Amino acid sequence: MLKITITDSADEQRWSLQGQLAGQWATELKSTWREAHAIVGKRRCIVDLIEVTSIDRNGEAILAEIMSQGAEFISGDVYTEHLLRDLRHKVKRSRVNRKQDEGSDH
Repeated sequence: MLKITITDSADEQRWSLQGQLAGQWATELKSTWREAHAIVGKRRCIVDLIEVTSIDRNGEAILAEIMSQGAEFISGDVYTEHLLRDLRHKVKRSRVNRKQDEGSDH
C-alpha cells in the first residue's frame, strides 16, 4: 500500500509518500502525479520519501519521471539517497542524449 499526501502552499507543493512504491502503487503515483502536478505552475515541488519502505523498478521509473520535471526529493535512508543519486545521473544522461539527438537532426 502507498499513501500519498499532497500539501499545497503559495510557494510549494509537497508530496509525502508512505509505504511501498511498487507495482500498482507506483502506477497510482504516476497517475496522481500527472493530474496534480499539472496545476503546480512555478511553485517548487518537493517529494518526501522518508516513510517509503520499498521501491521496485516501476517506482524507480516514476521517480525518474518526477525528477526530470524538476522535483526535489527528501530521503530518509542511505539506500534511497543512493537510488536518487543514480536516477539523477540517468536523467542527466538522458537529457544529454536527447540534446545530441536533436542536434544531429539539423
